[in-house]
Amino acid sequence: MGTPVRHFTATTPDGQAFTVDIERDFRYDPYRDFVVCAHCDWSPSLLTTERITDMAWEHLASVHGADLGRTDQENEGFRKARLIVLPIVAVFLIGLFVYLQSY
Repeated sequence: MGTPVRHFTATTPDGQAFTVDIERDFRYDPYRDFVVCAHCDWSPSLLTTERITDMAWEHLASVHGADLGRTDQENEGFRKARLIVLPIVAVFLIGLFVYLQSY
């Protein structure tokens, strides 16, 4: 669907790990996230008032029985890109404001 930006992982009492990813599809809307289970075809409609993180943890616990060792981690590539792009955009905006103030 899109680029995984966050991973929610939990294990069952047997030690089997299950993962739910939050994916972002930059082609349509830059902040439209999708929740996708990596082990089944679960991908709910996000037209709900429930938080995405709560939906992910609830799915892992109720469907897969994975409620132990919960970890929530951001995709490393997405994190690095954000650390690079945000300062560049900030410098650009400051330069634009200085330029517009000179007129």
